[in-house]
This record gives sequence, C-alpha cells and structure tokens, in this order.
Amino acid sequence: MVRKLPTGSSSSFYLHLYQIVDDGSSDPIISWSKSNDNSFIVWDLKRLRSNILLKSSSVLGRNLSEFLAKLRSHGFKTVFKGPGELEFEHDDFARSPLMKKMMAKALSERIEKFDAQIKAMKCKLKAKKDSLKVENLFQNLHI
Repeated sequence: MVRKLPTGSSSSFYLHLYQIVDDGSSDPIISWSKSNDNSFIVWDLKRLRSNILLKSSSVLGRNLSEFLAKLRSHGFKTVFKGPGELEFEHDDFARSPLMKKMMAKALSERIEKFDAQIKAMKCKLKAKKDSLKVENLFQNLHI
C-alpha cells in the first residue's frame, strides 16, 4: 500500500526523483528495480552525475555526495551495492499507478501555484508601469 509522502519543501525532491526514475529514457542510468516496486537502481554513477545531477536543478543535489545525503535525509535506504551500482529503497516511494497519479497531481498543483505567482507578478508590473506613465504625464505637464 502506498502512503502519502511528505509535502512541503520535501515534495519537490520526491517529484524530481520520481520523474527521473520513471523516465524510460534514463533507464541505462537510473530505473525502477525489477524485483522490488519500492526501490530504484542507479546503474551508472558517472552518468548520473554528468547527465542528470549537473543538468538538473539543485533539488536532487549538485553532486553525488549531496544526492546520497538527500536520499538518506528523505528516508531512503541503500539495499544493494554492486560495482558502480547502488539500489535505494523507500516504503512510500513506489512504482505504481497510484503513486504515478499522486505525483502527477502534485506536479499539477505546483504548476498551478507557479502560474498564479506569475500572474500576480504580471499584475504588479502592469500596475507599476501604469503608475510610471501617470507620473511621467504629470512631470511633462506644463501649467
């Protein structure tokens, strides 16, 4: 059974991680475990660092040691170590249709929040621009 992952600032970490693990194009680097629905495997640590961590936002960490520290701080456990490979497990982080829906909903909510922030900023900029126009008209008025 999938329980709800923490929300707030932590949810951003889970969202980013889920998107990367669930993305089939990154399977040679990082993918879901075939034997455990609650774990994922990093197959290629070098490519994880160069192709994913360096190119993604700092939410996951900027380097391998930050990434590993963030995994631990978010409740992930290392369950397998092979040459150049690591497997991580979390009871509430799972490959499942329910988890996929939860992640999609959380991502949608983040996008809606971001859109609302952009609209608010646009309104403030327009108000400031309008205010500057009125101020400029008064300055150019010669009475």
